[in-house]
Amino acid sequence: MWAGSHLRNAPQMKRKIVKNKQEYLDWVNAYNGRMNCYTTVYDFEVFGENTKIDNSVILDRMFLDFDAHDEPLENAYNDFIGVCKKYLAENIKFRPYFSGQGFHIIVYGEVADDIRSIQRYYSRLATDYDTLDRTGIQTNRLRRVPNTENMKVGRFCIPVNIESEPSLDDILSLTDGIVADDFVYGSNLVRWPEVEPISMSSVEIDVPESIGRLPILPCMHNAITVENPSHYARVYLTQWYRDLLSVGQREISLEAQKQIIAKIMEEFREIASVDGVWLDWDESKTRGHVEYIVSRGYNAPGCRSVLIPQGYCIGKCWRYNDED
Repeated sequence: MWAGSHLRNAPQMKRKIVKNKQEYLDWVNAYNGRMNCYTTVYDFEVFGENTKIDNSVILDRMFLDFDAHDEPLENAYNDFIGVCKKYLAENIKFRPYFSGQGFHIIVYGEVADDIRSIQRYYSRLATDYDTLDRTGIQTNRLRRVPNTENMKVGRFCIPVNIESEPSLDDILSLTDGIVADDFVYGSNLVRWPEVEPISMSSVEIDVPESIGRLPILPCMHNAITVENPSHYARVYLTQWYRDLLSVGQREISLEAQKQIIAKIMEEFREIASVDGVWLDWDESKTRGHVEYIVSRGYNAPGCRSVLIPQGYCIGKCWRYNDED
């Protein structure tokens, strides 16, 4: 669970691991209406004292996020309704929500062994719906908690009764408070397509051409060159650049830190200048995160420990082989 303020530079609450329904409800009740409330899309079988264990994730669902961005909200509504009708016709189990600004659907499937199976299914689906978030499927993805207030717009995130065939205005009229029911449709589970394990692949994918001056891993290039990269995509790329520029040293001088921060910000400006990429770019906010990561000496995440289990890896590359 995570509660955070919608106000820039406001204090942020730490994440909290909840291990049962009562802890979950207590957390939501404590912060609903005071801060934005989020939870992980996926459940986990194993937890550390203050964190989840990535390789214990239960891959039994897919999270769809429809966001019109600067376009009319009706565009996202139309895509949302289209997908809901598709799953109703196929009797696939799903839960639909309005987030306060866009639409969410949780689609349930058989438990997958490899998150890339869900990603492959998602990629095929996304080609038909323009407002479906291109950030994709990662195990550290968060979603807004239903029946909590979206503090940015003053509307509640609510379950949607698809069977009533609601118009967009019908849905918006219900967002001033809690909707008691959580609507679940269908009973069939999606059968995700099979994928070859990365460890078995004999093909090494090409390293993409860098947008800026620094080399970039294929997985990070894929995760960052979308409309609004996820928080972790930005963090991991910052850590990658820090490692490159510091030659992997954890302890570096203040002067070296300043130089590294300046070079990373230069790279990020280049990325954000690409059409259709990083639409929510905020230089001041980004600099704050970069300064924090560089000063703390955080190293880039490993392939097997983080990038593969969290769903960032898009295929075997030179770095995967170097970790052997």
